Amino acid sequence: MNKLKKLWNENRIMLVLGIIVFLCFLVIAYIMFQYFFGVTTSNYGDRLESIQEVVYDEMAKSSLESSYQDEHLVDFSVDVRGKIIYVRVKYDATVALSDAQKKSVEAYQTIDEKYRNLYDYNVTISQDATEASTGYCLMGAKNVSSASFVWSNNTPVTTEE
Repeated sequence: MNKLKKLWNENRIMLVLGIIVFLCFLVIAYIMFQYFFGVTTSNYGDRLESIQEVVYDEMAKSSLESSYQDEHLVDFSVDVRGKIIYVRVKYDATVALSDAQKKSVEAYQTIDEKYRNLYDYNVTISQDATEASTGYCLMGAKNVSSASFVWSNNTPVTTEE
């Protein structure tokens, strides 16, 4: 016991600092373990829990595709990621930009109400430049809480020569 007392009296500062360093090391190790190994949530967090009840399925995708069907349609795709429906539409040179925008808004209106109340909608309409037209590439988005579409600026498609 006298040896411990003597050790404590001679090295009190170093022992206290050693205990503090050891406790800090334990706290840092715990935090790092929680950060790297303790996280089991998805990339989207818990904001996607509600889509388990209303899943945007293949039937809804085909319904949206049928609303876009047109003889001037070149390419069409629908991709759902999280709570956003991404639609890509490519038209031939005969479709005007205003008609393409109108068609996108009309197609959005055909989506079932349960999907419109839960999913955001993002549409990209494009047209290749030809001798007859300059082409366009335009994005439109409709948030669940917004009243109308928001359109990006018209960015002409340039061809590299």
